[in-house]
Amino acid sequence: MTFDPLLYPLLAALAMAVACAVLSVLIVPQRWTFIGEGIGHSGMGGAGTAWIIGLIFPTINLERLAPLMIVAFCLATAVGIGFFTRRQRVNSDAAIGIFLVASLAWGLLANNIYFHFRSSSPVGYNALLWGNSASITPRFARASVATAGLVLFTLFAFKKEILSYCLDETMAEVSGVPTRLIHYLLMILMAVTVLIGMPIVGSILVTAMLILPGTTASLLSDRLRGCTIWSMSIATVATLAGVLLNAWKSFLPVGPSIVLMLFVIFVCVYVFGRARA
Repeated sequence: MTFDPLLYPLLAALAMAVACAVLSVLIVPQRWTFIGEGIGHSGMGGAGTAWIIGLIFPTINLERLAPLMIVAFCLATAVGIGFFTRRQRVNSDAAIGIFLVASLAWGLLANNIYFHFRSSSPVGYNALLWGNSASITPRFARASVATAGLVLFTLFAFKKEILSYCLDETMAEVSGVPTRLIHYLLMILMAVTVLIGMPIVGSILVTAMLILPGTTASLLSDRLRGCTIWSMSIATVATLAGVLLNAWKSFLPVGPSIVLMLFVIFVCVYVFGRARA
């Protein structure tokens, strides 16, 4: 095992884990965790669009087009869910479900169309679903670190407004907080974080990174600072374990390993808490 092949997946995974962990503390109490599911699955719709374009224009480089379409669809889905959940225009679960099933259906349909004409699935299909740490390049690792840093900086810069919004939206609006801006800002931050997590964990499992760290941390502390520290620590430990397991035995994929480690930590914390009660 050499150091370089491990370094870049580790950097990208840790960047994703820290960003998800901090967001998790904010969105779990808001019951927004499955918004990440809707955003993550919308990547299938973006990839599906790229595959159909690739069939129509065979000279197009799908390896370049697909990521651009995935980003566009994820951001559009985040804004769309934000629009429908704002002021409860549509029940939040229904809004997430609408975008999730539509994107997933379009992606699967496009995959079958592509397979029919090319007799093979599009390049990167399995990696989109489950992630592929081996495909993490130095450029993507640096971009992940920079993006995670930007997410954390934004959360810190708007800390008072975000906390006010999360605690009581009506009171925040009365106090002059631009609640509409904060609402859509959180949606975009979730989308960006999901995007850097998809190549590592996959679109199917990336939501776990937004659910488990914050949920587990809430069992360990009822203070925001303590909850945030615990969430970051839990996500970091699980990510390190997942990446190292894959480096040790390459047939153990990074994404599922991280998610299962997060689940094991959650169960242990819950059982330990119940035993002390």
